[in-house]
Amino acid sequence: MCLLALLLLIAQEGLPGVPPRMPVDDEPSAAACTFPLVLRGERCAYEASSAPADPRDNAGAVVDAGREGCAAAAHGDAGLRGECERALADLGASNHCALRSRLADGRGRLTHEAQGCAELLRQEISRTSRAATLSPGCCGCLAESRCAVGATQCKRELADLMPSAPLRSCLSRSCSDLCSFAAPVRNAPEEMLPPPPTDDPRNPKKI
Repeated sequence: MCLLALLLLIAQEGLPGVPPRMPVDDEPSAAACTFPLVLRGERCAYEASSAPADPRDNAGAVVDAGREGCAAAAHGDAGLRGECERALADLGASNHCALRSRLADGRGRLTHEAQGCAELLRQEISRTSRAATLSPGCCGCLAESRCAVGATQCKRELADLMPSAPLRSCLSRSCSDLCSFAAPVRNAPEEMLPPPPTDDPRNPKKI
């Protein structure tokens, strides 16, 4: 009986209307990864949706994102800034960044596919910052000592604490005070110990 009454009511008044769709919030969340956030080393989430893209657009986005970072990291060193920007151009054209899916959406949020590219970008900016702050005194001294390795190359090698053979040769000869953090370790000469006494069979030792 109750079911019959319900059916009669629906027939007279119709089904209730569908509620309106809730609006979608397209604003980036506080945790959304963007290139500036990644370059500062902050924790974030790669939350933008993927979509097809021209690899050349992605390459340009990498260079644009890193240009300001290179300038800040180089601390006024034109040579380091130029090396940083060239490294970013190579990175943008690599298979890490020149993808056929977009790195970021229209609001600057990075996609999951952008994670590897963004991390390599952060590493290059960090390397430039280390090069500008860690070794200018050392590399300037080596340049004055007529080291064959140029100052900019010297700074970039010492930023990784992995000097090449030519730079190690310069470090072994010059500027030991300013370059102590990177100078090759010299082996201390072994102390000359007197040879152990030999027993004379004609005069055996008494125990």
